[in-house]
Amino acid sequence: MKKIILSIMVIGGFIFAACNSSTSNKQQSETQSKAMDHSTMTDSTMNAAEGEHAMLNVNGLCEMCKQRIETAALNVKGVTSADWNIEKKVLHVNFDPNVTNIDAISKAIADAGHDTDKYKATQAAYDALPSCCKYRD
Repeated sequence: MKKIILSIMVIGGFIFAACNSSTSNKQQSETQSKAMDHSTMTDSTMNAAEGEHAMLNVNGLCEMCKQRIETAALNVKGVTSADWNIEKKVLHVNFDPNVTNIDAISKAIADAGHDTDKYKATQAAYDALPSCCKYRD
């Protein structure tokens, strides 16, 4: 009986280690991918084949804000990527300048309830944010 219990514990340990290993590898792969994406977005503009890159100050506080800001930007036709940094309050956005511009992207984000350099969210849009996302004094 002790051998059976010991065998089950050993097998369980291997399974647990294998599951954690694949999760860790997946997270490491995602982190490396994001790091490579971020490193390609450090220039203020990109070549014409890739579109333009811009940085935009956007007010927000949390992961929910991050998702809302990035989604609002990505919903603008011509935007190919959007990444908002919570600590720096800066949105890195890549877009096709033949399809859209930074004003249209800023307006979409303001319509979602977040103030930008160019546009302030309406009071109604701001009031619709969850309480944890309220950044105004």
